[in-house]
Amino acid sequence: MLALLAIDAFVDRVDASRSIERKLDRIHQRLSVSNSSGIKFAQRIEQEKIQDLIGSAKRTLWIAGPSNDGIVQCQDEIRARLQRGVQVRMLMADPTDQLIEWYGRHVVGPTFSLLDEQGRARAKARLEDNRDRLVGLREVAGGNYSMRVLERMMWFGFIIIDAGERDARMDVQVYMYKTSADTAPLLRLNSESDAKWWRIFMEQYELYWAEARDVLG
Repeated sequence: MLALLAIDAFVDRVDASRSIERKLDRIHQRLSVSNSSGIKFAQRIEQEKIQDLIGSAKRTLWIAGPSNDGIVQCQDEIRARLQRGVQVRMLMADPTDQLIEWYGRHVVGPTFSLLDEQGRARAKARLEDNRDRLVGLREVAGGNYSMRVLERMMWFGFIIIDAGERDARMDVQVYMYKTSADTAPLLRLNSESDAKWWRIFMEQYELYWAEARDVLG
């Protein structure tokens, strides 16, 4: 009888141990998923990486930012994507006097660094030049290129690669109050492993796009 009781006790301990191991495995799996986020608090993405990111687009390329200064320098890469049939969306701030003033009060950076009249005039001219250069991409785009301007503050910049596809990626640049974009968080998301954050930022991008004005006619 004692032997049987000992065996029963041993079996109970083994079952309890296995139950604990299973629970620990489940916890580990949940932690692994939660830690799989691609969110990074890093400096603004380097120009070379922007070019590589744009060059990786196979189906769609959606870009949005207040000034798109770095994007203007990637026209050759965007043009090459357009020639390969990639659908491109371009979105930037509408360079109105009011919007330039709003950005000047909130954003620290090379474009919106001055609040005086001369500084605002330079910022407006720079954005107008960026807009006109990006509009010029339609010459090689056919029906693959859409461009809009938004007369609202944009607190996030986006580069979204192959939206709607299983391997979709998104870089989100955060523009913080009185903080240089060079030190603000850069979020790098995958549509599957970062599904929750992906939906949140995709909704923000789509809201920007929906409220923006078409400049290509």
